[in-house]
Amino acid sequence: MRYSKLRLTIAFLLLFASLVSAQKAYRINIRIDGLNDSLLLLANYNGDKQFVADTAFRAKGNNYSFSGSSHLPEGMYFIAGSNKNKLFDFIVSGKQEFTITGKKDKLPSSLETSEGNENQIFFDYVRFLSEKQKQQMKLVELRKRFSEGSDSSRVAENQVLLLNEEVKRYINGIINSNPGSFIALFLKSMQDPEIPPAPVLSNGRTDSTFSYRYYKAHFWDNIDLSDDRLVRSPFLHTKVEQYLTKLTSPAPDSLKIAIDELFRRAGGNEESFKYLMWYLTIKYESSEIMGYDAIFVHLVDTYYADPKMKWMNLTVKDNLIKRANTLRPILIGKNAPEMILLDTLMMPVALYKIPAEYTIIYFWDPDCSHCKKETPLLVDFYNKNRMQYNLEVYGVCMDTSWKEMKKYIIQNKLNWLNVNGFYSMTPDFREMYDVHSSPVMYLLDQNKKIIAKRVLTERMAEILAIKTKKEVIKR
Repeated sequence: MRYSKLRLTIAFLLLFASLVSAQKAYRINIRIDGLNDSLLLLANYNGDKQFVADTAFRAKGNNYSFSGSSHLPEGMYFIAGSNKNKLFDFIVSGKQEFTITGKKDKLPSSLETSEGNENQIFFDYVRFLSEKQKQQMKLVELRKRFSEGSDSSRVAENQVLLLNEEVKRYINGIINSNPGSFIALFLKSMQDPEIPPAPVLSNGRTDSTFSYRYYKAHFWDNIDLSDDRLVRSPFLHTKVEQYLTKLTSPAPDSLKIAIDELFRRAGGNEESFKYLMWYLTIKYESSEIMGYDAIFVHLVDTYYADPKMKWMNLTVKDNLIKRANTLRPILIGKNAPEMILLDTLMMPVALYKIPAEYTIIYFWDPDCSHCKKETPLLVDFYNKNRMQYNLEVYGVCMDTSWKEMKKYIIQNKLNWLNVNGFYSMTPDFREMYDVHSSPVMYLLDQNKKIIAKRVLTERMAEILAIKTKKEVIKR
């Protein structure tokens, strides 16, 4: 009877132990000699951001243990000290129970892991690369001592090339030996496409743009955007930025095409989609570059109905859609919304009735400090260039006081069309033109199509000069 009870107790304890063990989906032990921080932070990369995933307090023997009941998403993580400075990177992939050891004064070269996981490969790679970089620096310094083109200089150059080939073979060995692993995915993604020699054109000259075009066309060959493990690395975001800022024309239409290509390559992966959407929405919704609001509107119109948008807070999503709805009618290339406002004689003046080749809509306020600086600049530009450009200004006062408006007009000698925005026969100008501060300017062509907006006098003058020069060339 006593034996049966003992067996039952042991069985219960074993079951309890297994349940406790099962609850720990990850357990990462860190032991760094010489590290005295009271706590360590476990953090992960996500696009251009870093987030703290867990905290571990110092235990006996300089041990820190991170554990949790849910698996960590696979990718690149890092350990930070109590001062939040990064100590080293490591990989979370496959089995999430392992120990990392090292020495504080020799990070990351001293890092080791007892378990046979990807981290040992990664740590060995970091050590190997560090050593080869030191060798390369010595060779570069050595080459500087010799005159260019000398035998000694060529020998040093060849040694650098051999060193680069050795590094390439080492990396390819890791990639080929570890298919499907994060380390293989990560290292492959860091490899730039190899550009073949440029072809010779029919005129006998080498194609000078071939390298750029080939590099851009093959930029994503080694990078799998549909694998969200790369989102959780310090690498992917820099590649996305490089593609958009270095390899793509800054014209909004070109950027739209490039962005669509990014989403196409992300495929159905929700995490990759989420990263791209959140980053690009913030980037272009708040951009101060003229015309980039069209990219934000494109994102909303093209992707916000996608089921993969379910992660976004509904209130935030609705507000962004409303923002796009406000911007859509006033994008560059759109016809400006009609305004019929009263002038100082209480007569209605329609924007579309102004018979000018170019019209500047100028939203101003008598109490606006920036307007006090900008108004004289615009007055001077208008007086000097009105006839040359067949230019008119539709000045919209953003103050309800006729007295203050007229006083400002007289003081600043505003001899253009002056109207008051609050005495209107058309909808609220603030909503139509997204004007909630001053000064704000829009430039319209003879058909009242928006050709520039939210730029002030100095830039407006440059745009008009370029625009009229192009028109002369066309004629």
